[in-house]
Amino acid sequence: MELDADSTLAAAEANEHTLITTETRRLHIAAHWADLHPGDAVAESRLPGSERPVQLGGDGTPTVGDFAPAELGCALRMSDGSASRLIGDALDLRHRLPLIWTATQAGQVPAYQARRIASATRHLTAEQAAPVDQRVAPSLGAVSWGRLERLLEAAIIAADPEAAERAAAAAAQERFVRLGRASEHGLKLIIARATAGDAIWFKATIDRIADILGRDGDLDPVEIRRSKAIGILAQPAQALQMLCRHHHDDWDGPSEPAETEAEPAGKEITFDESGDFDEPGDPQDPQHLDPEQPADAPPSTVTPTAASDTDHHSLNLAPPPFDPTRARPRAIIYVHLAAEALTAGTGICRIDNVGPVMLGQLSTVLGNNCSISLKPVIDLPAGHIPLDCYEIPTQLREQLLLRYPADMFPYAAAVSRSIDIDHTIPYLNPDRGGPPGQTRIGNLGPHARHHHNLKTHGRWHVRQPEPGTWLWRSPHRRIYLVNATGTHPLGNTDYAQTIWHAAASPSPALVS
Repeated sequence: MELDADSTLAAAEANEHTLITTETRRLHIAAHWADLHPGDAVAESRLPGSERPVQLGGDGTPTVGDFAPAELGCALRMSDGSASRLIGDALDLRHRLPLIWTATQAGQVPAYQARRIASATRHLTAEQAAPVDQRVAPSLGAVSWGRLERLLEAAIIAADPEAAERAAAAAAQERFVRLGRASEHGLKLIIARATAGDAIWFKATIDRIADILGRDGDLDPVEIRRSKAIGILAQPAQALQMLCRHHHDDWDGPSEPAETEAEPAGKEITFDESGDFDEPGDPQDPQHLDPEQPADAPPSTVTPTAASDTDHHSLNLAPPPFDPTRARPRAIIYVHLAAEALTAGTGICRIDNVGPVMLGQLSTVLGNNCSISLKPVIDLPAGHIPLDCYEIPTQLREQLLLRYPADMFPYAAAVSRSIDIDHTIPYLNPDRGGPPGQTRIGNLGPHARHHHNLKTHGRWHVRQPEPGTWLWRSPHRRIYLVNATGTHPLGNTDYAQTIWHAAASPSPALVS
């Protein structure tokens, strides 16, 4: 591109205008699609999973048939969940935020900002959304998005202060520990929300273990040692042993200032080198247990033979027998690798919920202190025995999910082991003339429940010409091919329809 500075800036401005116009056009299309599929036109049905009217936008927006977003999503190459959110945002802007909608259509604001405003105000009534629209609209395109977000937050609080207080109180009660969806080189993000006290103590324990690692010769930077400390805390026996071994260390906390002062711990518990605990004021003689009591005997009450009133203790408890290996947590992980990787000792493997890693990294990902119990390998190429029953046995379900771990609907996002397994050709009881071997790989597919319902009740049709390849036809006869490489739109051409009809009678050799 041979452009000088002025021409480059002009091209950037023109391109930005085109992007804003195109994204705004997408909102128009989404709102019009909703108009073509009104919830009022959905026929009432008592059948489970049948279509029903839903309100994708906020108060004051029209309802839409809940099967409608799926086909629009396929045309836009996005999941039906993303299409639902797009339609909801478009309806909110058109019906609840007219000033912001006008500014969006004029190219005054990028569509993503308008959508964020629509989503943030969806919980408000139509009357409460009106003053937010009036307060925020004049600032569109005039201030940065960061400043606009703060204006939006203040306008929402002013529109419904009672709801804001309830939301703050509810947020304070929410607690969770989650893993981030993305993985990079075998590393994963941990996201947690806890009470302030629990969070402070957790961070303090992480800092303490990181300090001990440094004392024991670990030369990694402190942030890496803190990350290692999480793995140590996941092995409670190892963490306890480490803390007990270093309980006499002179340590006043991490070098950086703490966010808050820790509360007094109250009654202090000290540990000896073996890990047994003593209460404050115990006699200096460490042998508080009955010498005649076997080491593996249950806890008992021991009365000191000689003690003054000042150091008398009515009860001393011995800890129960402890096996660190039995205290380790249990987890099932699925590692997918090719036979060639096992033979060569190098290559790439894929770990469920982690992602692809080099085979040499596997031990690092699993950790150094885990005990591995191998389960029988499921030989995927070896196939299975087709069954006549409708129910899908656990072993067959396991084999299918190992072969196809994701939802096989066009552009679907779900990757889950709790997904529905559906017969591609609907099951017909053999007593009513159904053929043998209907429950088999080649006539089964993993689908999220909503996509299962689209196939059953929503005029979507699917064929599986060979195991692992699905052809879907939408209500408007658009064809989508889905396989291990993803979704491939074929459109509504003669070529696509020829492929669709050719897939109606797959070879028996392909479905076995």
